[in-house]
Amino acid sequence: MRLKKWHVGFLSAVVGVAALFVGISDTSAAFDGKKKYDGKSPVATHCDDTGVAKKTKSFSYKGVKGKIYLMYSTKCKTAWGYVKLNKPLPSNSEVYGWVHRNNERKVYYCSSKGGNGAIQPGQTTCYSPMVYDYKPNTSNAGAVFYSPKGDYEHPHELGYTDSY
Repeated sequence: MRLKKWHVGFLSAVVGVAALFVGISDTSAAFDGKKKYDGKSPVATHCDDTGVAKKTKSFSYKGVKGKIYLMYSTKCKTAWGYVKLNKPLPSNSEVYGWVHRNNERKVYYCSSKGGNGAIQPGQTTCYSPMVYDYKPNTSNAGAVFYSPKGDYEHPHELGYTDSY
């Protein structure tokens, strides 16, 4: 009887220690993903291959209509901002999309390295670089309108998505 109690106690200790290592490896995996994908292009990394729109926000301003998307990659566990206009942007204007990781206030714009640049006259879309967005992280996306082009002191916020 004494031997069985020793085995049960030993087995409980082994399971407890194993659970600690599983918890540590999950945290490590989250850090590795964050380090690997923050600031990277969703297109160049192929994270956009599994991209889904988690949240959207429609906007309309000075005849410019479109939608802001908070995109999420199920493979990479990342989020990025994507802005799509319903028609080419008129002259003398720019639209900047962005993604914002709420937990650390990390922000990347379409014009940041890893994005495809702000929406310029004649264009209709832009995407931002990615932020790692797996639990406990949350993110949102948004866009701003500048007119006339280069008047960065008077932007108009087009809106932002909810977090998910």
